[in-house]
Amino acid sequence: MKAAGYDAAAYALADLGVNIVTHVPGYGASEVFMAYSSLIQKRMALSFHEEVAYSICHGASIAGKRAASLMKAHGLAKAANSVIDSLYTSLTAGLVVFVFDDYSGAHSDNIMDTESFLKGVGVLFVKSAMKNLYEDIVSCYKLSEQKRHPVVIIINAAKINNEMEFDRAGSLKKDFTYNRNILNHVVHPFFADYQYKILTARKLDGDLISIIRPKLPVIPDELPDRYKESYKMYQPFFNVFRGYKKGIVCGDTSSSSNFCLPPYDAIDIVTYIGGSIPLAIGTYMAGNKYAWALTGDFGFISAGHLGLTEAAYRELPLKIVIFYNKKAAATGGQPIDKKIMLRLLAAYEQYIKHIHNPMDPIEISQVLDEAVNSDLLSIVLVHY
Repeated sequence: MKAAGYDAAAYALADLGVNIVTHVPGYGASEVFMAYSSLIQKRMALSFHEEVAYSICHGASIAGKRAASLMKAHGLAKAANSVIDSLYTSLTAGLVVFVFDDYSGAHSDNIMDTESFLKGVGVLFVKSAMKNLYEDIVSCYKLSEQKRHPVVIIINAAKINNEMEFDRAGSLKKDFTYNRNILNHVVHPFFADYQYKILTARKLDGDLISIIRPKLPVIPDELPDRYKESYKMYQPFFNVFRGYKKGIVCGDTSSSSNFCLPPYDAIDIVTYIGGSIPLAIGTYMAGNKYAWALTGDFGFISAGHLGLTEAAYRELPLKIVIFYNKKAAATGGQPIDKKIMLRLLAAYEQYIKHIHNPMDPIEISQVLDEAVNSDLLSIVLVHY
């Protein structure tokens, strides 16, 4: 069949069964997004920040659904924090990032050397021969699922309107099953050496089986001393919270994420600081209807509030826990002015529930009861 490039891309997504698609408006990305929305006859929400858009798709792909994030090349640079951390995880289903390159700079701030940027970041990428765009997209999902890594497809934005000829492959849909594995899904200093070896072996088509899996520390006895004080602080909350854990729980790069370890097993996916909320959005969109996001106040202020904006915009009933200790606990205890948090949360007052005494298991249980039984967005502020 003959169709414009944006339609070829939309057909490829539909044939692959990719129904989680995020999009930050931009030349090329918007054309494909509108074509796909029209093809599936569904009005889909846009995203406001590429880091959030990418993280949503990353969470969905770990949870077992193929995902696509559409953005300009400059936007991928904004998402690099999440992209780099995602390389140290293993996907369940394919994740392809459609990067629309503006080689003339006519629709951008400047002309960006996208390929050099991607090589520096270390992400797998394919530069599409535009006449084979449909086939290139299909190949990128195969590569992503073979390597269990995200793949970027570079698309010449100026040619997205060009007519091209291609044969649709029919249904290429595939089912995937999520299995909890924190070595594959939690980016953590305890696992850094192992995850780096896995990443290196995958790039070089090396032998993954020979890489020795580290023994998971059991908390609190096998925690390094520097983590034990924070363990004592969070322990009463997690003693109760693990009884409310039904679906996939996303955390931040912080000391609270040590509770991913046995015997608590309370957190399942962790990447960058502030990433828990967009990751949880992705797992919710992938079918995880008990989606929890756990973050500290520093992580929420630095990046998490971007994800909260999108969760509210999409009207998702996420369950968000913010450990409000008024300091950057994971990086030395630098103080945080409480007025910043109050200003960021002012628009969400109707969704906020407070745990004023985080040492009281009865109060914790009552508040978590309210959150888990609500069909609205719930933000639990744990005051320390």
